[in-house]
Amino acid sequence: MKKIRYILTLLLLVVILAHAGCMNSESTGRGGISGIVTNSYGEPLSGVKIASPEGSTMSDIYGKWLLESLPVQTIELTASRENYQTQKLTVDVISGETIENLVFALASDGDIFDVQVSSITSTSALITFYTRQKAVGYVKYGRSALLEESTFSDTEALFTHQYNLAGLVPASTYRLKCMATDENGRGLESELITFNTPYTMRPEAPTGLVPGKTANSNIVKLDWNASTGADFSGFNVYRAESSQGPFTLVGAVNQNSYSDNNVYPGIKYYYRVTSVAGTGEESSPSPVESFLMPGVMSINAVWKAQDSPFNLTGDLTVAPGVSLVIDKGVTINVSRGEQWDAESADDLVELRVQGTLMIQGTADQPVAMTSSSGSPAAGDWQGIIFDVASDLGASLIKGLHISFAEYGFDGLSGLPQISASRFINCRVAGIRCRSARSDVLIENNYFDSCASGLLIQDNSVNVTLTGNQVVRCVYGVVCRDNKYAKVESNKVGFSGVSGIDVGNTGVTSIVRYNTVGWGSTGTGLICRGNDEIRRNTLHANIGIEIRDTAEAVIRSNLMLVDKSRNGIGILYTGAVPYNFATASKTVTIQNNAVWNVTSQTSKYANSDGTFLAASADVGLTQASGPALQGGDPFKEFPNLTFSYVPSSGSPLFGQGYDGETVGAENVP
Repeated sequence: MKKIRYILTLLLLVVILAHAGCMNSESTGRGGISGIVTNSYGEPLSGVKIASPEGSTMSDIYGKWLLESLPVQTIELTASRENYQTQKLTVDVISGETIENLVFALASDGDIFDVQVSSITSTSALITFYTRQKAVGYVKYGRSALLEESTFSDTEALFTHQYNLAGLVPASTYRLKCMATDENGRGLESELITFNTPYTMRPEAPTGLVPGKTANSNIVKLDWNASTGADFSGFNVYRAESSQGPFTLVGAVNQNSYSDNNVYPGIKYYYRVTSVAGTGEESSPSPVESFLMPGVMSINAVWKAQDSPFNLTGDLTVAPGVSLVIDKGVTINVSRGEQWDAESADDLVELRVQGTLMIQGTADQPVAMTSSSGSPAAGDWQGIIFDVASDLGASLIKGLHISFAEYGFDGLSGLPQISASRFINCRVAGIRCRSARSDVLIENNYFDSCASGLLIQDNSVNVTLTGNQVVRCVYGVVCRDNKYAKVESNKVGFSGVSGIDVGNTGVTSIVRYNTVGWGSTGTGLICRGNDEIRRNTLHANIGIEIRDTAEAVIRSNLMLVDKSRNGIGILYTGAVPYNFATASKTVTIQNNAVWNVTSQTSKYANSDGTFLAASADVGLTQASGPALQGGDPFKEFPNLTFSYVPSSGSPLFGQGYDGETVGAENVP
């Protein structure tokens, strides 16, 4: 009996241990999830069913819920409640742990509300709906349950959403759903809505839409062609400020023209016209045509690449207090003459700035402003004028390509900073600036085939011209009669009369590190004033010409002048030969190098042909000369790839004034 009792006790112990082991195994192989449910406004939501493949629960009055004893795996939870949109979340269950604070935020079925289908015709319908929170919406629609078509999405989050369904099939049943994504990233969806398009005889779309301007007014005049058959009722005129719309009805007329007087200069408008049948049915729209209104701007404007090109057919003035911003990638085509005023038809079109102009081009996407002529020529249009009242401090020019103007820029009272821009085929000058009110900075620009590349004169402020390249201009850089000027590190090629012409009043004005060469035929540098001419390389028929008004210091310059063409290194051209002892305005000439002329009077010539007083001439042998990396500059006609950089061991190194290198290249 004792033996039986012992066996039963042992069996009971085994069962208890096995049960405990199972319990322990179950607890370590299971986990839980808890969280909260809210509505769109973050308020707790009760009575929401939280379901998983292993079971379900309901949220309490505080929106809280808990699911326990879930297997360790990735499961999908579904939160649902009547009148709310179902939401699903995927969660990884962790063994022996309860995941906390999982949040469901259910959108109410009413978060998309008041869906309206209006203006239904045989080919179009207007869809409007609202969201209780700002959301980005669109509409899915189609003639089958697949809703195979959709509108464009909103470009920003809105409360009111409106879309025009165009190109619909007459006498058809359409289905649609309104879709949206709110600012919390939740997807919203309306119920399925059905509407029918009627059957009617649609009129033909108008053709030949031509926008223009009524002379001496701010009115856009539209004309078009269209048949007016028996079913004709009129025309609807639509306008937008973007090629992508939205287009808004601005007028209904029964003749083939329309005058739009609710427009502003500086804004580009897009128009299209439809024919309307007697039943009210509209035709498909005409091709879209655009018009940039010239005149005096009274509101700010931004010209974007997506709306390019902008065709300027008359003068445009940016009024005081108004700004025009031209974004990268924009092209502006300018008419040769004013098209809308018969009295000024021969006047050149201009962009005049009395307020603020911001041009923001890049190397890859510059702003291009040019003649609209099929055979463009220099001086086709006036250019960009900064008037005396312009806001120079707020304006900025960068990355502009301007061509075939009279002046690229004409600063009547100064200019904003101009950089990284190109000026091609300007008849008078790429940039002209006079009487500046603030300091002038023009840097890293390119000028080609202008009468003058830079024409900077009579400014009582600091002028800085640096890093510019000027080619094929009669006068490369003209910088004269300014209070203070720094003309530095510019490159001039293929110049005609002169490469650089300076004569500034400030004794600290400096002209240095400039290169004139690459086929320049006239004078490399003309000196008229008090500038210090230092460390320039000048490859021209005359290296430096000194006028009798000059009181300058000329040091460490390299002149490359061809003896076969009777070239001269430095030439004084005063009416009376220069005499250092008696001159009222003295000129200092020190440590310059001239090659390949040999006589002293060819290197330094006074106005009477005698030797011009110069000291510490850097002697160069006739055979090796300055030893430039490009070789001998006189053996062939130079081009823009010729290198004026001294080779290793060049006699130019350390031979200039105060031990500096002679010439502009290889500047430390």
